[in-house]
Amino acid sequence: MSALNISLSNAVTGAELTSITACSTDTVFQLHAAVAQALGGKKGFKLLLADVVLEPSPDSLEVAGLTQDVALQVVACVTRARFRRIGTACPGSQGYHIHDTSIRRMHANELGKFFMAWTRGFHGDSYDSRIRCWRSAHASGRPYLREVAIVDVAQTTPEPIQRGPVDVPSSSPLVNVPGHIGWWSVLGLFDYCPVLAETASGTAQFGETASIVLRVSDGSSQTLWRQDEDAQLLEAFGGMLCCTQGFFSKESFFVLACLQADMSYVLLEGVLQKYDDSSHSLNLNKWARQDDGVIICTNDRGEPFDGVEFLGTDLAETALFMHVGNGAVAIFPLDTLKGRLCLSEEDSGRCSAVGFDPLTAGIYLFRDLSQQCEPPCKVYRIGAPECVAAVDLNYDRSSMQLICQPNFEIDGFSDSTCVLGVAYDFLTDCLIALDGENGFWSLPLKDARYQEPIQEGDDAHLEDLPED
Repeated sequence: MSALNISLSNAVTGAELTSITACSTDTVFQLHAAVAQALGGKKGFKLLLADVVLEPSPDSLEVAGLTQDVALQVVACVTRARFRRIGTACPGSQGYHIHDTSIRRMHANELGKFFMAWTRGFHGDSYDSRIRCWRSAHASGRPYLREVAIVDVAQTTPEPIQRGPVDVPSSSPLVNVPGHIGWWSVLGLFDYCPVLAETASGTAQFGETASIVLRVSDGSSQTLWRQDEDAQLLEAFGGMLCCTQGFFSKESFFVLACLQADMSYVLLEGVLQKYDDSSHSLNLNKWARQDDGVIICTNDRGEPFDGVEFLGTDLAETALFMHVGNGAVAIFPLDTLKGRLCLSEEDSGRCSAVGFDPLTAGIYLFRDLSQQCEPPCKVYRIGAPECVAAVDLNYDRSSMQLICQPNFEIDGFSDSTCVLGVAYDFLTDCLIALDGENGFWSLPLKDARYQEPIQEGDDAHLEDLPED
């Protein structure tokens, strides 16, 4: 029999909570009771020993593996992981239709934003004027315009007002980028200003060159970067890069670019800065060409492949994770930017959407079953292997666990899609999702990280939660 000093910390934040003393012959039941008393009578928590849940049992602490002073983590309240519908977003009322255009995630430098972007076309001076002139003679003869529409899905729409035959939100958190025919021309948002990939007049040798510009709030543009001014990139690749996506980490701005000569990918990293005089600069000082097969470059029509998406970095920002299509995930160590597959299509089950947990480097796979029977969606968790650095992680099917079956709504046109987008929200520590009918959902990861797997075919876990 020996005395044990046990320190307790918050499993999510790492904050020290308190410490207790126990005897090695005490039962795990007694340990939980002592912890509850030390936490002021709190109930509904779980204790983690080296990331393994220490369930209440009559076993002694010695049998349970507590043979010396130890640190335990406390999960304040672990309940069954489930998505909750928290509102309705406005893409549908702002010209998005699932079979007219692709929609994709648009990253921003601000935390807590879930921007989605798509391309829309209309006759008239603006999309709002098109709504007012719906089915009227005033719409005929007006020029046809195209623009990229970007909406912050996290700001769910208020009660809509009626302006013509289509409900238009009374307050639409939209950023419009006129004149750009595809969402792939917008790399991201910096302080709500779109960062654009454009083609500019270049040198006599190359004719045209890739450029990145910032469209500021007054409508003017600031050139941030030009390929023909980067001697190293010109020497390495010669031809023009086609920039397709951007991602903001805490310190850096990443750009994914396609080499038009051979349709391979290059990942670039730099810093986008704003100065006191409201000017901006972008220095892409690191880059790496990706091996064949790591990223699929284009779809069957030769357009940038909309299944490729930045997922985020691990908490220590040592590696960048990317969904590279059909559930496959690639990892890019930030010291080299040289990517490799860490989860294959086959091991992911070719899932349609992927979520990433930066705190644990866990991966959440969304399997769209909308063309089958219920449930319309299943969410699987693949935890990161223990004691493995983020840059060395590999995931496989053997650790895939079904954790919830959200009752996402299916698009009403062809019943073919129930997941439009997934993201991690730093402010709430949740995975958030947009379903096929613009429903906005949230999954607390404090539950999902430690959710016991549920059995396939268990209809008791089908979720049908009303909107709050």
